[in-house]
Amino acid sequence: MELHQLYYFVAVAETGGFSRAAERCSVAQPSLSQQIMKLERELGQQLFDRLGRTVVLTEAGQVLLPRARSILAEVEQIERRLSREIDEGYGQLAVGFIPTIAPFLLPNVIKRFAENYPHAELLVHEDLTEALVNSLIEGRLDLGIMSLPINHKLIAAEEICTEFLLIASSHHHHLMKGAVLKSKELEDFPFIALNEIHCLGEQVQSFCYQQDVNLEIVCYTSQLSTVHSCVALGLGVSLVPQILAATDTSNQLRYRAMSEPMPRRKIVAASHAGRQRSFLARQFITLVREEYNQLINNLSL
Repeated sequence: MELHQLYYFVAVAETGGFSRAAERCSVAQPSLSQQIMKLERELGQQLFDRLGRTVVLTEAGQVLLPRARSILAEVEQIERRLSREIDEGYGQLAVGFIPTIAPFLLPNVIKRFAENYPHAELLVHEDLTEALVNSLIEGRLDLGIMSLPINHKLIAAEEICTEFLLIASSHHHHLMKGAVLKSKELEDFPFIALNEIHCLGEQVQSFCYQQDVNLEIVCYTSQLSTVHSCVALGLGVSLVPQILAATDTSNQLRYRAMSEPMPRRKIVAASHAGRQRSFLARQFITLVREEYNQLINNLSL
């Protein structure tokens, strides 16, 4: 038994004929008649007495009619409720962030998402790029907020923004007084480096290699917070993302732009290329983009 057979059956019962029912259902009469006969065979009961151009319900048809109406009404209610609950943000969303983005962006995004979609369940994971990519491929995550490059054919990426990297130094460090610095000038200062297990650390090393800059690295660390602390103590300078500068309220560091070519990273929302992004996923990306742009645009150097 199929839903469209019940739909045709109710139409014939209410219109009193196959032709009128076919017109109401926007289907050819032979096709409708065949489906009614198929339904009768499946039930082992004749549902209509055929009286020329008119049909009337048999006893079996009279018993089936209220049940068929109830089933179709329930299906319609399910469709309406499902559509409404999607629009209102019901459901679950699992999102991953890399550690060089999460501390600065995540709290406000979570707050705004919870305010906008109180019926949604948000699960957040913070991890390195490789682990997030594996989770996206295996279906444990719906989205990953990370930076390019992502070298995997099963991952689709939607750009959120391009973020520049800034020179961070202590207020007491003898950094050049100009508004911007050339990349080669990084060789003149001890450097606090983020470990290359982070894509940001790898991006900094790649930029310096391309610009033929030989850094004097005095400290490798796995946390941006440690980079911040070391720079604040005057142990060296570092290249850090704009979002760190935009959210830094410590007043311990000075941030300066570099001359072209400026180091930068592209922030993206990544997902499995074979999965359709849900309503909640699309709204989350919008919130991340708005929050990121607001933070960066409000930064004054």
